[in-house]
Amino acid sequence: MKQIACILLLPLLIGCSVDKVEKPNIIFLLTDDQRDNTFGIMGHPVIKSPHVDRLVKNGIRFSNTYIAEPTCSPSRTAYFTGMHERIHGVGFTSSYQLTEAQWDKSYPALLKDNGYYTGFIGKIGIEYYTFIGRASEKFNFWRAHDGWAKFWPKTAANCKEYYDSEEDIITPVMGESIERFLQTAPKDKPFCLSVSFSVPHGSQTTTMYPENAEAIAMNIPANENPKLKEDPFYDMLYRETELEIPAETATDPYRFIPINILDQNQGRATKAYTYNYSVVSCKEHHIRYYQQITALDKVIGDMMNSLEEKGYSDNTVIIFASDHGLLMGEYGMGGKALLYDLTSKIPCFIFDPRLPEERRGCTLDHLVSSLDLTSTILDYAGIIVPPEMEGVSLVPLLHEEKIKWRDEIFLENLYTGRDNPFCEGVRKGDWKYIRMYDGVLEYKEGDVDFSGRDPDFEQLFNLKEDPGEMVNLIEKYEDSELLFTLRESCQDYSTKLNKRRKNYMAENDCHIR
Repeated sequence: MKQIACILLLPLLIGCSVDKVEKPNIIFLLTDDQRDNTFGIMGHPVIKSPHVDRLVKNGIRFSNTYIAEPTCSPSRTAYFTGMHERIHGVGFTSSYQLTEAQWDKSYPALLKDNGYYTGFIGKIGIEYYTFIGRASEKFNFWRAHDGWAKFWPKTAANCKEYYDSEEDIITPVMGESIERFLQTAPKDKPFCLSVSFSVPHGSQTTTMYPENAEAIAMNIPANENPKLKEDPFYDMLYRETELEIPAETATDPYRFIPINILDQNQGRATKAYTYNYSVVSCKEHHIRYYQQITALDKVIGDMMNSLEEKGYSDNTVIIFASDHGLLMGEYGMGGKALLYDLTSKIPCFIFDPRLPEERRGCTLDHLVSSLDLTSTILDYAGIIVPPEMEGVSLVPLLHEEKIKWRDEIFLENLYTGRDNPFCEGVRKGDWKYIRMYDGVLEYKEGDVDFSGRDPDFEQLFNLKEDPGEMVNLIEKYEDSELLFTLRESCQDYSTKLNKRRKNYMAENDCHIR
């Protein structure tokens, strides 16, 4: 009976003061360009991921997790700050940079200030911040880089931190870095390790072979590289497997988003994602993408073994997510920065070894935002979530799914490079509404205030009947109460975020870069 009582008390203890409960170690694993359902246990028909599968079987998966900003830099800044890009202001095509004042309220800074030994490994990914060149000062352990790495990181000048590695390929280098952290972390305080993997991003898949390849070189099988012969992951894995690529690959993308809204030739089809606009290279991209995920799985398995060996496994929480998804030929397109599920939904799970047996292996379909993970990390550490953070801790859902939760979620993407439009929308129940406006490079606040403006393009999808989001129902539902409600909701979220941004700028020393 005592044992049962302890288990029942666990949900209560999680939320108690840190003085009464031992703080757990926290490892936040973040991948790059990994879309939802790309692990075996998540139903992928090809990808092998035994180590992640085991974690998910003993943890909880959140199957309706949406990224706050489906583009690299703003997405990662959103994870650090717990806010939409509309609030934190940092993105490839915004006018602002992350300030010291903003960083001081990020989850790594808050944990460090509250007794955690903090580490960061991999791609910092913010791109624009006032302390560039000094990011290592923000963590107790730093083995990371600005910008993008390559599959062979020692060929990239920005990856000099990796030069002393015994490994040559980016993912094993990350694994070696994790091991170094676990070997050096002090035993007398909890740790929080953030691992920002570079895979399966295009900077990795396109540089497997030739090593300095442009994207178009993916017409060449990567395993023609002599350095990859007999490698268990990068030689023949998936090359003899029957692979299906999207039926729309290399077809007309303007059937889905008109050319006056998004001109693919302004960068997507001619520079950044060329390989997804050809059937041959798109298939090669799929092979390399799957290989990189399975190789990633091996590193995660090694990490779990190391946690066990070092006595950390009973008190270390693993949180897994991606910075966004990816189009790989769907809709005749490549890339991200749109609000389709393939770009804005991500794989997400939490493994907490202290979970009651009856909760392990659950899959929850609650609408989750990537911003919730920031609040979850702080909750696990016993830190009060700052009021400017927009997410809600997932810890209560780990123990009881029948609690009051959001029934809709706001989505946005403000990246405007490569002719991408401003995008914002709402997912509610089976429905998703999206609206687009002509993008502005280096936008300021007034540029993302859409009140009183008619959208340049709208989309409406019934996700139950059309999970692939192929049929735009906007005209069919033009005069419906459903569409009126979704439009109103979207505008309400947008207006409130703009008002919050104005106050936030004044309080956090935000300035143009």
